[in-house]
Amino acid sequence: MRASSWFVLAVLATFAACAPMQLPQDFVELGAGGDGYRGVTADDARLRVRNCHDSTEGSVDFWADTLSNDCVQQRGYELVDRGELKDRDGASGRWLQFAANAGGEKVGLFIAIWVRPRLLRKDYLQVAEFVARDAVFTARLPAVRQALATLRP
Repeated sequence: MRASSWFVLAVLATFAACAPMQLPQDFVELGAGGDGYRGVTADDARLRVRNCHDSTEGSVDFWADTLSNDCVQQRGYELVDRGELKDRDGASGRWLQFAANAGGEKVGLFIAIWVRPRLLRKDYLQVAEFVARDAVFTARLPAVRQALATLRP
């Protein structure tokens, strides 16, 4: 193998190591820029993972309730269901599933949240959001849930 081929493999391995999760099939990575790690499909399903500073040191239940209230009270979503999920290391997070009408079209929103500890600093929140039109949302949600099981801090 030529030196340039080794370089390309090393760069690809570096980018793969930076991805916080394995994207579901048919999602294309948009990158991990200032807006977090993002993926999208040809039928406009969108998945984003971001880390947020938590100055309140709230529990995962506090943040799940806060997000639920915001989505229902401020953004007009209806809470469909909620529960607990684990990441690839077995850390417990919470998930929330919502539905809404946007421009006459039903959309689904799935949010998963973890409170992540840091050494010598305050905890941070890791939030994954999946949104799509209703039919696309319903079809892709099982694969998104499986992908979240591969999420790492």
